[in-house]
Amino acid sequence: MKKVTFVLMVLAFVFATQQSFAADNKNVLGTWKVAVADAPYEYVKSSFVVSEVKGILSGKVVFEDGQELKVSNLEFAKDVIKFAVNIDGNDIKVTAKVGDSKLTGKVDAPDGILDLTAVKKQ
Repeated sequence: MKKVTFVLMVLAFVFATQQSFAADNKNVLGTWKVAVADAPYEYVKSSFVVSEVKGILSGKVVFEDGQELKVSNLEFAKDVIKFAVNIDGNDIKVTAKVGDSKLTGKVDAPDGILDLTAVKKQ
């Protein structure tokens, strides 16, 4: 009987943990309208699209000229999203806090650290 109780407790914990992660991902999924004010003109405005398949997040950045770039190393935990995107041969690292359908963060670019803001499209 102790084995059955232990197994049920482990299964309940695993289920609760998975539900928690799924709920967290929901906050970041979708399309974000991004602005990086001090970036070169062609990179000032873009969209950041985050999707999820079988619990795995993926993303892409779409610039106003239609150029699409896949992101790498996408992580989302504790309301912070991190990823990298290769632009013109440079790995650009992004870190942003997610809250109230907004992103606020930093872009680590060759020209220095730039401020990023984004609003989730409805």
